[in-house]
Amino acid sequence: TNIQANNSLINKMREQISRMYSAKVREQLSQKEKPNFFKELKYYEDCLHRLEIQNLETILAKMKPLKAELNRAITSLDNALANISNMVNILSNIQSVTNIITRILPVV
Repeated sequence: TNIQANNSLINKMREQISRMYSAKVREQLSQKEKPNFFKELKYYEDCLHRLEIQNLETILAKMKPLKAELNRAITSLDNALANISNMVNILSNIQSVTNIITRILPVV
């Protein structure tokens, strides 16, 4: 799905940023290269942040129509947890919540 593809892309970009900040990469930069490298790295990070925000907005949009259903399922799970002796009911409620969430977000 689109969200899953975005998450994969975002995770790769985060990992790349981490690698670019590593001492190993920085040691390879000449004094002349450093200003441009860090300028481009900052721009890359800004792009990542924009993608993350866009991804969250997509998730929120998908979540809106399911908000009431998700709230009911979470409340039911809370009630089931209050009566800890009924494990079948607790498991059923856990499944209800996770089923709703998987309609919002793909399981990775």
